Amino acid sequence: MNSQTAVKLGRRLRQLDTMLEQHYSVIWDCCCDHGLLGMSLLQRKLADKVVFVDILSPQMALLEQDLQGRFPPDDFNWQVICQDLKDLEVPEAESQLFIIAGVGGNKIIQFIESLCAAMQGLPFDLLLCSVHGNYAVRKALIEHGFGLKQEQIIFENNRFYEAIYVSQNSIQPIVATGSSMWNEFDPDHQKYWQKTLAHYRKKASADPAKFAAVVEDYEKLFIIASGQSKISI
Repeated sequence: MNSQTAVKLGRRLRQLDTMLEQHYSVIWDCCCDHGLLGMSLLQRKLADKVVFVDILSPQMALLEQDLQGRFPPDDFNWQVICQDLKDLEVPEAESQLFIIAGVGGNKIIQFIESLCAAMQGLPFDLLLCSVHGNYAVRKALIEHGFGLKQEQIIFENNRFYEAIYVSQNSIQPIVATGSSMWNEFDPDHQKYWQKTLAHYRKKASADPAKFAAVVEDYEKLFIIASGQSKISI
């Protein structure tokens, strides 16, 4: 397959891909696995350089081989780094985006904290898609001074995901439960809200001090009345 062949993405990666339109100096595709999203962004020339980062050495060796064949280094600027994101040394660049997807909320929060510590005074953007724990992820983003650029609910293979695109240069507030991503007329969104609320109610029954406020936030998000749902945002 040559570099001109379109990179095939599943629904989740495709929606993440379409959220990005801004050009960056460097895009970091972190926890990249097969590197498909980074390849698509490389093909779209959305960055001067795309860096693929993952800790799995066999996977990264295969990815580098694939990139050599599909995106010749003479024509495309990319780099493969086999390293834990927490230990990453990030050089200065005019604009940088870190994409972190396919891992849990606690891991993403660790990455956010390590990146903020490593890049003090250097603003950067994040595109996040956690497999769970989005409320805590959003709280961490708020604490570190990020603002919202865009957010979406993604449904793929009977699972819900939240895509959260943020920037330290954005002044749009982040809401812990999500805000603009909710569509009150979408049955899938109502289903996702009900599933999320049930999850946190269960946690609150075991640890009310920690999760009661979370339940209250989600309860206020949808108002159920007379068989109709409305989002209170």
